[in-house]
Order: sequence, then C-alpha cells, then structure tokens
Amino acid sequence: MTADVNRQWRVARYPKKEEVISPDHFDWTSEAIPEPEDGQFLVRTICLAPVPAQRGYLEKSHNSFLDNIDIGDVMRGRGVGQIVSSRHPDYAVGDIFVGSLGWQDYSIQHPRGAEFVFSTKKVKNPISPLSTELSILGQAGATAYFGLLEVGQMKAGENVLLSAAAGGVGSAAGQIARIKGAGKVVGITGSDKKCKWLVDELGYDEVINYKTENVGERIAELFPDGIDIFFDNVGGDILNEALANLAMHARIVICGFIATDYSPGPHSGPINYQFIVYKRARIEGFVVFDYWDRYEEAEQDLLGWYREGLLKNAEDEDDGLERMPESLGSLFTGGNTGVKICRVSPDPEIFIDD
Repeated sequence: MTADVNRQWRVARYPKKEEVISPDHFDWTSEAIPEPEDGQFLVRTICLAPVPAQRGYLEKSHNSFLDNIDIGDVMRGRGVGQIVSSRHPDYAVGDIFVGSLGWQDYSIQHPRGAEFVFSTKKVKNPISPLSTELSILGQAGATAYFGLLEVGQMKAGENVLLSAAAGGVGSAAGQIARIKGAGKVVGITGSDKKCKWLVDELGYDEVINYKTENVGERIAELFPDGIDIFFDNVGGDILNEALANLAMHARIVICGFIATDYSPGPHSGPINYQFIVYKRARIEGFVVFDYWDRYEEAEQDLLGWYREGLLKNAEDEDDGLERMPESLGSLFTGGNTGVKICRVSPDPEIFIDD
C-alpha cells in the first residue's frame, strides 16, 4: 500500500566494527511527501537493494566508492520506482526509474547525465517483477558479467571457482560461467542448504561448504590442474587457499572483501601470494561503475539469457521498508540466498513480462 507520508530511515549513529547493522543505527522518521520543482520528478519506491558497500557509507574512516553519509541524513540506497509526479518533459508519470532512491517511500530525482547511464536510468521496457532491474538485469548482473568476462577474460573450457557463490553477484557469475561454457564451475558457500541450491537450481558442478569442509583440501581435489579463474567476493583465508591452487596464467578477479573489510582486526594479508609469480597469474580488482558506458552490452546478453531460461533471477526478498536495516545486516551473517531485495510497495499491475 502506498504511504500517505514519506517514511524514511535516517542515520542515527555509525556502527562499530564488531556490530551487525540493525535498526539501532537508524531513526525511523516521516515527513510530508515532497513536490518536484522544474526539471525534477517524484519517484515512489517499489524495491530497494541492500549491498555490502552500504555499510561502508556508515564508516567515516572507510575508503568507500561514494562519500560517507552524515548523521541525520536519509540512508543512501539503490532502488527501482515509479514516477508519480513530474515537471520534466522527458520523464512522464508512470515511467519506471532506477537510481539512488534512498531508504524512503518517495524521492525527488532529476537526470544525471550520460555518465550515469547505468546507475540512474529510465527503464525503456520494464519486465515483471520490477526487482529484476536491481538483480539479474541490474547492478548484481552487470557486476558478474563484466567481472567474469571482461576482467577475468573467461574462455570456454576454463575452470572457475567463486566465493560467496550463493550471494547476489556470485549466484549470477556462476550461471554466466556455465552459460559461456566453463569446464567446471565450483562455488564456496556456508551451508548445506545453499550448496544444494547452487547445484540443483543454478547448475554449479560442485560446491564447498567452508564451515564444514577443509577449503584448501577440497579446492585441490576439485581442481587437480588448477583454477583458471577465481572470482572472489570475500578475501581473507579463502583467497589465500585459492592462490595456492592456481593454474598457469590464472586470473583472480577481486570483486569484494566482505570477510575482512567490516570485521575487527587485526587481519593478515595472503601468505600464498608467491603463486601469482609461480603461475604467472594476474590479480585485478574492479568496480562495476567503470563499465557504465557498456551497460547496454551486458543488459542485452543478460536479458537474452533470462528470456531463454538459461539465467535464473535468484532473489531473496524481504517485505516492507521497515525491514531495510535487517536486510542489510543479513548480508554480513550469511542470511541471504541470491540478490537481497527489500520490497517497499507492489509492482504496478500494468508491467508484465510478455
């Protein structure tokens, strides 16, 4: 149901390293729904997508991709919504919009320029559910696509290992590796339920449960000739074990480091870095924002695979704006399977995938 006020989560205090994100870090407030001025439009939030980087916005010392958020400000968050009032000639009432909507029911938006084609856009051909624009056709899908195929330069027949394989990016990247003809796709995750889901639903060949198995031994067993591509979302000990099992000319794609970046230290770096030399390997970090100008390339392939049934839209949905702090916190406790989505309001009935 659409709110008759603009409910908001505002930053109340910054979390300590050992704290899981919770409602205690925010104030639940409301204010009048704003009115757009000339050149602006009002967007009603439909879904929001919590991602690990959002915690980084709450740490003043954190080297985040975007500026930190001040105490008292509305929490930043990417979402999909519908334009409900407009004073811009190119953005009509009813249009679907994707951008930084914030943790709130309504937000004032305006065009951001060509350089924001990926992060802020009017959706030309919406499909149902609209949350797809935040998951397999959005930031998660594009991150997996460019990380694996551009940074990793994956070729058919190569063997791929992915950490945080049941997360939003990992679940997409593993499927893309399978679609592109990987010789073997192996994921690392933290529960038997997720292991079964990755194999049965997403087509992974094998999965390692890092909580119950010896990761190093299992990697060596599953990759007797070494890993060609390691798509890493966690860093820490798992990265170190992967480095000891590389194939010649392997590529290590660094997408995230959730195992160490938001937990109290001290932390040590990888001991097995010498294998980068022994195996003439390449290790490279990337940020999906660097590929804004190529987003349509990714979208075309991702949408094609999705329509053909080759790529599943794996989402883990919470219901209600009031759940956003818990939704974000769950990303750091292994609580999500697929792309975490928080639904704020229902999809308009007119938008269906035909």
